[in-house]
Amino acid sequence: MKLATLTAVVLPLFMGMVTPAKAESKSPIQRLLETKQCQGCDLSGANLAGADLSHADLRGANLNQANLSGANLFGANLSNTNLNNANLINSNLFEANLSNCNLERAELANANLSLINLSGANLNRANLSNANLGIANLSEANLRQANLNGANLIGANLKGASMDGANMQGANVDYASLNQENLVGKKGD
Repeated sequence: MKLATLTAVVLPLFMGMVTPAKAESKSPIQRLLETKQCQGCDLSGANLAGADLSHADLRGANLNQANLSGANLFGANLSNTNLNNANLINSNLFEANLSNCNLERAELANANLSLINLSGANLNRANLSNANLGIANLSEANLRQANLNGANLIGANLKGASMDGANMQGANVDYASLNQENLVGKKGD
């Protein structure tokens, strides 16, 4: 009887000390850097400066106030993401998909945005000074009060884009597709 009582008390204690090893859960940033997959992730305020995120899938992610300066986002899918107040200065977004993105007040100065899809994107008050938007799709985009000073818009599609109050001083719009409405309320020549 003593052995049975001792076993009944000691065995559960011993079993309690032996626990299966748990896999450490990775942060969304670690997962993104390792797999380049993070659809719908909350990456608000994340520091991803200089990160290689080429061909990453970030559809629907929250990158509000994220630092992506100098990041390589070549061919990345950022459709429907929130990049409000994000820092994308000097970033490479060549052939990226940012359709229907919120880029309000985003910093995109000197960024490579050529062949990018920004259709339906909100770029209200975004800084796109000296950005390369050659052959970019900006159809139906909101560019109200955006800073496009010195931007390259050669061959860009701006049909249906709202550009009220946009700073276009020094911007190159050669061969761009524009509607007469695009020119209403723009600043500069």
